[in-house]
Amino acid sequence: MKTVDKLILFNRFLRENKKHKFDLHNQLTLHQEYFNTQSKYWKDKGLYNTIDNTILNIQDLNKSYNESIDKIDESIEELLRNQEKLIIGRDYITYEETERNLDLIIEQSKAPEGFVKEITKDIGFYSDWRWAGIELNPSTGVNTRNMLACDPLYLYTGNITDNEEIKKKFNNFFSEKRLMFYNNLSNLPKDQVGFACSMNCYEFRPIDPIKAEMKEVYKVLCPGGFFIFTYNDCELEASLDLCNGPGAYRTYNTKTLMISLVEMIGFDIEKHGCWTQSHSWMVVKKPGDRTSTKLSGALVKINNLE
Repeated sequence: MKTVDKLILFNRFLRENKKHKFDLHNQLTLHQEYFNTQSKYWKDKGLYNTIDNTILNIQDLNKSYNESIDKIDESIEELLRNQEKLIIGRDYITYEETERNLDLIIEQSKAPEGFVKEITKDIGFYSDWRWAGIELNPSTGVNTRNMLACDPLYLYTGNITDNEEIKKKFNNFFSEKRLMFYNNLSNLPKDQVGFACSMNCYEFRPIDPIKAEMKEVYKVLCPGGFFIFTYNDCELEASLDLCNGPGAYRTYNTKTLMISLVEMIGFDIEKHGCWTQSHSWMVVKKPGDRTSTKLSGALVKINNLE
């Protein structure tokens, strides 16, 4: 059985095992109290004592049954951790050996329309003319238009991108005056960006490259700045299954790992999102309040950006 198949099976066992535990304590206690109250009116309490002893035995059996399931779950968890090490190790090797080119990045940036519609609601909510924004690894600018409210709008092109293709999506004024391309996050102004976004990227990276980029994002965000990113939550079976198959389509990750990572860097968790159990995203915030000295938006209205 393949490593990913084992992970899918073990995770399924853990989910289903929870459904098979009994919680009879409260119900049995109610029955016990009822018959204890009734027994006061009888001289011969033999049958009542039998009921009381039977209930105690059932409670002991229930406890033993649930403890056995807990021990099974502990064994499964240990097996899961061992399998996770194998697949994470595989992901690092694959990431290092994969020749990333524009065609691959474009392919990875494709996403279902329903998912894009859901996450762009959050992108639109956190984008604002009062703060600069930055889109990380935009490939050909498929999602750049969702951040148009940000002023200015930085594009981090440290990954493979097609800058000219991105510019074609906007008129000359916007592409030359409002879009600012950077190939190194450390060159951006510190503590100045109000909103950052990374879509369809961390699904294909192991933890260390994600951690390195997030640290740089934290530095450029202003206090109270928000960061939206997508990732592969393998605590969901549909997402875990996407680690399977030829070429290991996605890398292994979980919500638990990502929460631990962003909190270690210093972010606060703002919200989680998920679409059809296969596309997950998280909104995190740099501690503090987002403030701006801008008093108004652009005085010139741009009617057509294409």
